[in-house]
Amino acid sequence: MLPKIYLDHVSTTRPDPEVLETYFHLLKTQYSNSDALYDDGVTLYRLQEQSRARIAEMLGVKAEEVLFTSGASEANNMALKGVAWKKRSGHIISSYYEHSSVYEALKQLQSHGFEVTLLKPGADGRIAPQQVAEALREDTILVSIMQVNNELGSINDIAAIKKIVKKQSHAYFHCDITQALGKTDIDLEDVDLASFSAHKIHGLKGSGVLIKKRHVEMEALISGGQQEFSLRGGTSNAPVNIVLAKTLRKALERQPAAVKHINTLHAYLLEKLKSLDGVRINSPEDGLTNLVNISTPVKSEVMLNCLNLKGIMVSSKSTCGSRKSEVSRSLEALGIDDEYALRISLDTENTEAELDQLIGALKESIEKYG
Repeated sequence: MLPKIYLDHVSTTRPDPEVLETYFHLLKTQYSNSDALYDDGVTLYRLQEQSRARIAEMLGVKAEEVLFTSGASEANNMALKGVAWKKRSGHIISSYYEHSSVYEALKQLQSHGFEVTLLKPGADGRIAPQQVAEALREDTILVSIMQVNNELGSINDIAAIKKIVKKQSHAYFHCDITQALGKTDIDLEDVDLASFSAHKIHGLKGSGVLIKKRHVEMEALISGGQQEFSLRGGTSNAPVNIVLAKTLRKALERQPAAVKHINTLHAYLLEKLKSLDGVRINSPEDGLTNLVNISTPVKSEVMLNCLNLKGIMVSSKSTCGSRKSEVSRSLEALGIDDEYALRISLDTENTEAELDQLIGALKESIEKYG
């Protein structure tokens, strides 16, 4: 049986063994409700609040600004809809190639009377700060631009964008940092709302955070309890929330060595890809090196099947839309046919030998089906 080669780390990552060990220990020993007032409940609550405080410290925010969620999709919905419902009306700016949890939330808000401007990326795959400046209006209540695009790897100039939003409007600024965390620097100063998922940084699925600065007013999406400062009712998933601090700490500690290793792999992969006939590299040269989006002469569905038969796991577009027939908005914006696109994403566990096997499989498939 062929060994599996996992090259879809943008989609999700293998949980860290230490995180799993702590999580399993908590499941076995700390099963109380963290809002209960007896000793076991109080102990679990304190552990969760310690995790919240540590996450806040690592991200440079206040503990009361960290809201635990089930992941970035919920956090994105919470940020956009929570602010919009509180404001009741107004104009929102975002981009055409945001994650589906942002894009679909904005479509829903449009159906309820909110005006939405979606900016399209330029040829470099980025949203230019000037585009945001030109789209701002007196009634703009929120701007939401992701730091790193999850299909192209292009990195938006968040420092410039948030400066424009703060200087030229009274709007809140939201940033989806899911694909940036643990891979590039994060600066949440002047970012009013930010969201991320744990499973992208070797944590648990069903775990995430919304950073909501204290001055941001928003409505609760899930009513019914005192949890998460009365903004997300329901019994807390305390064990998951507790291990998120360890997940984030380990991701940030790994980052320098991980970036160095992945930069080397990225350069090696690009060199090999350029030797293949008919292969086009869609990701920008200065994008995040973890992700390489390519087009081949073979349809993605055929190529994915060929690679899968050889135990190689990649994706063709965002996994959140992998079972839908909708086009990739990220690729469509750049005039790229997503029927021929592949997304290869790297992590520290990958090797040049694995990339050699990928290149060999791509070459064989192109020669057979291209």
